[in-house]
Amino acid sequence: MKNNVKIASLVFCFFTCMFLLAFASVPLYNLFCKVTGYGGTPQVSEIPSSYISDKKIKVRFNADVSNKLKLYFQPVDREIITKIGKSNTVNYEVINNTGKDILITSTYNVTPQKAGLYFNKLDCFCYEERKVLAGQKIVLPVTFFISPEITDDPNTSELKSLTLSYTFFNVNNINVSNLY
Repeated sequence: MKNNVKIASLVFCFFTCMFLLAFASVPLYNLFCKVTGYGGTPQVSEIPSSYISDKKIKVRFNADVSNKLKLYFQPVDREIITKIGKSNTVNYEVINNTGKDILITSTYNVTPQKAGLYFNKLDCFCYEERKVLAGQKIVLPVTFFISPEITDDPNTSELKSLTLSYTFFNVNNINVSNLY
């Protein structure tokens, strides 16, 4: 009888831990990506770089929208050439071409992935839910800099360009079938 209770307790603890780990896995993975830059996840910075290099890098801007979302979403400038360490602000335009108000949010990444560790966002509209009225046009700024350490890393020292990419989704209709 004691053996059965012990085994039942172990099985219960195992499944409870697995259940809790399932809920914790997404925040833990996000934390891991933010700390390491894994998967092209840009870093978030509170203050601009204190050093501006004479070396330059091309930064391209990409915008994607879920196929089922009738939304115009494009960067105002497709690319810039900037000094490494210099703070830059670029704007993205969003126009709601639907006949109704929508609630949207965005995700982002940097490619090549190895550059994500050195892409520092000072201000961004990512992960913020925004209501866009029918026919409304809004401009969303992103302020960033490329960390000067990118030139010291042997894995990234050869980079001449990188791409910041955003994807918008309708928050009210997020499910797997609406993402494609």
